[in-house]
Amino acid sequence: MCKIRPHDSGRIGSKPGFRLMHDLIHQCADGRMLDVWRVEVNRRNPDHATLEDFASSTPTWEAIEAMSLSLVASYVDKPASQDGDFRNASLVLGRLLLYVELCHAMKHGDIGRVERTFLHWVFVFKKVGKHKYATELVRIMNELNHVYPPGLARAIRLNWLCNPTGQPDGFRAVDWLVELMNLFTKVVYGSSGYTRTFRLIIKQSPLIELFRKVHTLFQDNFHLVHRSVRHALPDIASTLKVLLDELKKSDVHAFKPERRAEVKLEDHLREGMYILQTSTRIMRGADAEGAAGDEDMNDDDDEDMEIDIDDLEAAE
Repeated sequence: MCKIRPHDSGRIGSKPGFRLMHDLIHQCADGRMLDVWRVEVNRRNPDHATLEDFASSTPTWEAIEAMSLSLVASYVDKPASQDGDFRNASLVLGRLLLYVELCHAMKHGDIGRVERTFLHWVFVFKKVGKHKYATELVRIMNELNHVYPPGLARAIRLNWLCNPTGQPDGFRAVDWLVELMNLFTKVVYGSSGYTRTFRLIIKQSPLIELFRKVHTLFQDNFHLVHRSVRHALPDIASTLKVLLDELKKSDVHAFKPERRAEVKLEDHLREGMYILQTSTRIMRGADAEGAAGDEDMNDDDDEDMEIDIDDLEAAE
């Protein structure tokens, strides 16, 4: 990660924050997926040394779709592989794709796809010691499918996400919208000095949308076109090139029997599944709070993750 984002190496090693890690995960996933495609098209046709060569051959959509299914079966999540580097790369790619799948499903409001990823995240959370998260996911999965009436379960699913902008890919978690409104209520329009009182904040809170519209109207009339924190999508071509060069040099996505890896990565899915199956039970409510013990000590680390204004407004 530090090689593809050298200017952020200090932040990555200390306290990167949500937005930086989110971008890094997507960039690493994009680079690894491109490298897997390069390896596979070259394996099928040695004349296709690069993806540009493959694209120039004008493959049909059916061929691309069939190859993509083959890639998933051959390069993703292979913990039993006899090639140590290939095994590690397949596990990393599997976890990256799981995160990308969750983000894509949430952005497009596909709550069914979001819910399908829950079980995988339960295993991952159990393995890394985030037992409270795992417990809550299991609880909500059980209650939605076996406890709540169908109408109530449907209402919950339809209200997990919201779409403030109305764009096809503009869905956000409801708590994101709540935090954004808190930002405007307490910080942007919360006044300052001796006038900043709890009573004033409560009084003005229903007018937040009106304040924003008035500000936007003034900015439009004065042609203040650069008022937003939203920026054009970054050009990551150079970043991907560095990553692809490193992947090509190490050749981790090409299967080479008996190659040994310097470090054997943990298989979070299967090891988390084992922990879940061998643990005493999934606790609920006060039981989970009281019996967490030493296992949940790491859960408090999440409080160090700060969400700043860029995280909230950049997706607005």
